[in-house]
Amino acid sequence: MIHEESFAVVDGNDNFMYAVKDKEQLHRGGKLHRSIHLIIEVFGGKIIIQKKAPHTENGGKWSSAVSGHVRLVEKYQEAVVREAKEELGIDIDKTDLINIAKVSPSEETGNEFVALYTYLLDPEKEDVRISCDEVEELITCSLKDLITDVEKNEQNYSPAFIIMFNMFLMLYKENRMEEIDNGS
Repeated sequence: MIHEESFAVVDGNDNFMYAVKDKEQLHRGGKLHRSIHLIIEVFGGKIIIQKKAPHTENGGKWSSAVSGHVRLVEKYQEAVVREAKEELGIDIDKTDLINIAKVSPSEETGNEFVALYTYLLDPEKEDVRISCDEVEELITCSLKDLITDVEKNEQNYSPAFIIMFNMFLMLYKENRMEEIDNGS
């Protein structure tokens, strides 16, 4: 029987090798595994970020609005949808997710293959709220302010978030640089 909280240990090509029953087993001995990050954009050019609760991995640090491990029976997109509901109480249709990148495992990502997605949130239709004990705080800030703060206070952000945010910024620079320049 597969435990609901089971996770896949994968090889260097993200192929399934075997299952473990908890997150602690994933992080012992540098096992490669899967996770997701979701950067939520709000209409009007703002970004939502979360402060991780002290008892979590990277506790007390700022991170993507949603992040978490992919369960054994899930695809990356399914994990994003589940984690968004668990952490922020929002229902996301996976067809509304934009896949930005898949990042290879490193020390900064905690030996995780990380699938990075973005989602455009309409605050008039969706109420974002902390809905689990893994999130200490949520804030919405302008992209320009977030860029400045990450540059000045990198130590306040999770290492994985720094990588994901830089990937996200590459997409912005290619498509919407004027929004950053205008203070959005």
